Amino acid sequence: MVVKGRRKILPKDVPGRANSEIRIWDLKSKPSSTIERLEKAYLGALGAVDLAESIGTQLAADSRYTDQGRQDQFKNHVLHQAVPVFHEGRRVISNARRELEDMRNRVQLPKADPTDAAGAIARMEIRTWLRSLPQAERDKITRAENIDPQIRSAILESPSVMTGISEIHIGLMKEKALRELHGPLMDEIAELSSAVDIAASAVEAGRDSARVDTGLSKEQFDAAAKPIEQHQSVAWLRRRGAEMRVVDLDRHVEREATADELATGIEAATHDEFIAKRSAA
Repeated sequence: MVVKGRRKILPKDVPGRANSEIRIWDLKSKPSSTIERLEKAYLGALGAVDLAESIGTQLAADSRYTDQGRQDQFKNHVLHQAVPVFHEGRRVISNARRELEDMRNRVQLPKADPTDAAGAIARMEIRTWLRSLPQAERDKITRAENIDPQIRSAILESPSVMTGISEIHIGLMKEKALRELHGPLMDEIAELSSAVDIAASAVEAGRDSARVDTGLSKEQFDAAAKPIEQHQSVAWLRRRGAEMRVVDLDRHVEREATADELATGIEAATHDEFIAKRSAA
């Protein structure tokens, strides 16, 4: 596995300036996957920070500018070159978080059949039996490696007070049951969650580092960045025969364009062409 990135948002510490800690990228990305998009957002944020540092150094050495002129030039660079990178990173992270939520919603224990009256009665009797046992006997049952599935179902579908089994034991049983049913999906969730956190650490720290360099407060920076970020949200239009379609990057589908999207969107045959046209607009 190739480790990428660094431990802090700036490549090296600068006296008197905060250098926020971020996470190292230590995940393997599959082509065209959400994790690959998050990796690009992570590396893009570092690249934007490094470019801003380079521009700042060049401006500091350029005798053509006054101090105010240098600050204005640097601010212009950050707003028009770095802000779109951080905005795109935030969009990728937001989409990944929605994907994570959908995945987590799929990690559920199976519901009991509401029409199975005999099964419901059997599980109720199991809970009554469990409550009647001494604590040591109940613990022995719940800690068993191969607990009877019907007993486990009876325990998991009801509050702990109905069985006398501790919340801790119930939690462990539920985790084990979910792992048996959704193990691969839970691994995907853990990996994607880590990727989101790693990417967000760089994007947010990078954006704030650039903001500090402009000399603007958070409120001033957000206000200055807003129109630029809104411009980045322009629709990507792609022609399909006689019809103009929107390439919806959030949902990864093509769909019918609205009147506003047709009026304000950018037509491009490929994503690279769209990015180039959007940057030049």
